[in-house]
Amino acid sequence: MHQSCLVQSTGQQFKVNLPVYLTVSRMQILAPSFTVSRIDSAREIHWSAAGLWTEAIIGELQAELLKTAKPFIEDRQGFRVLGDLREMSVQPRELADRMRRSQEDSAHLGVSRMALVVSSVLVKQQFRRISEALDCEFFPEITDALAWLRS
Repeated sequence: MHQSCLVQSTGQQFKVNLPVYLTVSRMQILAPSFTVSRIDSAREIHWSAAGLWTEAIIGELQAELLKTAKPFIEDRQGFRVLGDLREMSVQPRELADRMRRSQEDSAHLGVSRMALVVSSVLVKQQFRRISEALDCEFFPEITDALAWLRS
């Protein structure tokens, strides 16, 4: 079974027929998700985010980040953060203040540096505007982000 899809490349659109298993609905792309992990030996929190967010999902991510970073926060020795935003959509303007407060809270809780991996110029611009409270840099690849984070 095949499905017709529009593909855009260098400003031109092409109609192609792809097997159904290769197509993804727009709703799946926009579905919010995240992961959070702690790397004790490096004193790092790694997180990834995808999709279009809501206040509730941001709250869930913040709670998970706090829980995961708790040992670093309690020992007051500082830690670094790597965020993978390559699958994240540009977020609604009304969420920007909540995201900014989260970045400010991170600085007060001991985050010394944050590296964000982005594939979208718009997502990069959005996070640049809200990340002024932190020593934060943006990278296209995780390897570059980790090299800077650990330098």
